[in-house]
Amino acid sequence: MSNYQAACFSTEWILAVKEFTDAQIGNGYFSESKLADIIERSTSNGECASFILLTEDLQVVGVRLTLAPGNWIDTKRSKVSPHLWNVSKSKVGYFQSLFLHPSVQGIGWGSHLSNMSIDVLRSQGAKAIVAHSWVESPQDSSRRYLKRNGFQTVATHKEYWKDVKYECTRDGYPCLCTAEEMIKFI
Repeated sequence: MSNYQAACFSTEWILAVKEFTDAQIGNGYFSESKLADIIERSTSNGECASFILLTEDLQVVGVRLTLAPGNWIDTKRSKVSPHLWNVSKSKVGYFQSLFLHPSVQGIGWGSHLSNMSIDVLRSQGAKAIVAHSWVESPQDSSRRYLKRNGFQTVATHKEYWKDVKYECTRDGYPCLCTAEEMIKFI
């Protein structure tokens, strides 16, 4: 793990992160403006909860995008179930996305980036984290990862990403995949 470094996601990395996520999840899932918005929504009390993983030559090989408590609920509207959380919406952070290049999967970087985000979320006042797992992910890796890291299912949302204008690696356009809303108390 020593050949890589984690860094806060900042505006200087937007283009590199967009290229990386296009390759990992499909073209157009994130726009440059959406990534800039994520940086803004990740930040609270001067701390950013989103991180990137870089090679020695500063190539992006991992991304953990995380939104600060109170800075994201309006972006999800009907796609979350706060009445089932048992914690105030203002005390809940959001795990937006975790993507790792195949060369760094399975060696602990996903958990490391997530734990860095959790530490920041705690200092931002979060009591819980919500995430949407991709039910149709290869080998159910999304949901398995979240469960292994202490998340529990809250609700299921069919065709969750249908209104996102990108080409899904599974369905093409529109994406008809299902999301499982999950929560972890911290």
